[in-house]
Amino acid sequence: MRSSTMGTRLTIASVLLFSTQALLAMQASDPVLTEFQSAEGFEFSAEAMARIDEILDRTHARVAEDFPALTAPVSVTVVPVDRPALNALGGVTGRADRPDQLLIEISWTYPEGVIAAVEGELASTFAHELHHTVRGWVMEGNHYGYGIQIAAINEGLATVYAEELFGRTKAADQPPAEVADWAEEVLALPRASDYGQWMFSHPDGREAIGYRTGRWAVRQAMARSGLDIVALTERTPDAIWRLAGFDWDRQLR
Repeated sequence: MRSSTMGTRLTIASVLLFSTQALLAMQASDPVLTEFQSAEGFEFSAEAMARIDEILDRTHARVAEDFPALTAPVSVTVVPVDRPALNALGGVTGRADRPDQLLIEISWTYPEGVIAAVEGELASTFAHELHHTVRGWVMEGNHYGYGIQIAAINEGLATVYAEELFGRTKAADQPPAEVADWAEEVLALPRASDYGQWMFSHPDGREAIGYRTGRWAVRQAMARSGLDIVALTERTPDAIWRLAGFDWDRQLR
């Protein structure tokens, strides 16, 4: 009986060890663990899922070249949504919940189709969100606190990083001629200002003030300092505002 029990324990231990080794091997070979969700009336096709997996893996590998500390594996939940507002963004958006957990939303009603959205914007969106995880600008465990001044810089860094990586700029990210005035306006805001108004839709009709201003400020900081986007990623929001030619000290607000 003792011998039999010992054998059983050894067998269980061996299975557990093998399973752990197999899991580690799988994670090492697949740094992106993808979960696909469905929506009422829609499921991703096998073609779309294969292409999404391929783009996510390739993009993660490319970002890891610039940021070796990038988390792997990272879990990505891909969700189909019916959201016309995403049309202006190419049908794809994302969110960094934790360094190891991201969300990608793809409009299944995008006029040009899911595959067109995936081919056009998935890589850029994923790189943007991966930059957030490297930076520590995530929903759970945010390293920077709150404030539109901070959000603008962190979103601007991720936007510019994706632009530098893929050589493409979205029309929705372009700043207006009066963007320097927007920057002064953003810097004068109380830290508790409404995030939705200043980062997305303002009551006066302006769109993405924080995103567009932040992108411009990051570009200004790069031009004035000579630092590239990877080097700039190591700087604080305060320092980046100063490099861009503005005086803002988060400690005073």
